[in-house]
Amino acid sequence: MRRICLVFMVVVFTGCGSNQQVPVATKGKVQTKNGVACASALVVFHPIEKERLNHAKPVATTDAQGRFVLTTNAADDGAMPGEYGVTIVWPGKPSGGQSSGFSLSSESGGAATQDQLGGKYGNPQSPLLKVKITDKPNEELLLEVDPPRR
Repeated sequence: MRRICLVFMVVVFTGCGSNQQVPVATKGKVQTKNGVACASALVVFHPIEKERLNHAKPVATTDAQGRFVLTTNAADDGAMPGEYGVTIVWPGKPSGGQSSGFSLSSESGGAATQDQLGGKYGNPQSPLLKVKITDKPNEELLLEVDPPRR
């Protein structure tokens, strides 16, 4: 009986040899093709594979240098390995100099008038940028967008 309990405990605590994936540390930078950092941009990774369409979407907001670290389940945990379409919404600055608000609903052009990229990179149904995350931490993804038209 003692042996059965021990085997049961080992199976429970080891997860039955579970192959469950965990997020991979994923960081990057968003900048225009002429090198301008996209500060305070919303970056969302949308799973492409059919079986992952309803999985959590890794998200991040860029810092002043355009750098980001993705979050899927917990702060800065990264992204699950797989292929992603990437959307980026880069809010403009109102006359007060503070960044205008945005949310996931800003994708698909909902806030295109506030998006410095004119909604061009905000459509999750037809993303212009695609990346593949492997099971090894990435060095740093570089996501380049066309500069805003002035």
